Amino acid sequence: MMAPDPAVPLRERRRVTDMRRVQLRAVKLFEEHGYEEVSVERVAEAAGVSPVSIYRWFGAKERLVLWDDYDPGLLAAVAERLADLHPLEAVRDAVIAELGRVYDADRDLVLARTKLLFHEPSLLAAAMRDAWAMQEALVELFGREQVAGDGSAHRVLAGAAVGVLTVAIDGWQRQDGHRPLAEHVDEGFEVLRAVSWTR
Repeated sequence: MMAPDPAVPLRERRRVTDMRRVQLRAVKLFEEHGYEEVSVERVAEAAGVSPVSIYRWFGAKERLVLWDDYDPGLLAAVAERLADLHPLEAVRDAVIAELGRVYDADRDLVLARTKLLFHEPSLLAAAMRDAWAMQEALVELFGREQVAGDGSAHRVLAGAAVGVLTVAIDGWQRQDGHRPLAEHVDEGFEVLRAVSWTR
């Protein structure tokens, strides 16, 4: 489990710690009994919190699987690299760096969450909405950092990057995490480089 960020206020750190604890319990229940068979109320009882707290923290049952707090760090890492790298290289390098910090620390939970979302249609649909949101966040970032090209070019770059990440994550979970996720990501961007981008 990742260590808490001391720059984050104590109250927020406690909330995130509680959310992670509830998520871990929920994922274990979903693995053991099936996502559709486990209610929010059952998760709440197992985790020792109220259903109201779960809905306040997560908003909906699907977020018990999909929630994490990784995206801000990833977007910041991309922004740091855009001045020196092609946008797709910036995304690749940032993702690999963040995987070293995040996925390695939470690997088992992340793999369990990923396997659930790729095998539950309702979770996969929600995950695709999250992927779209990440694409939009990258488009906004490319514009803010004045990446060469217009909004359409930024959207193509962001869509390509998110597509590679989606395929890499799927390949990782299909192989039960036997190889590091970072290797799948790197291979995916190398394929994209070979067929499309030049410096």
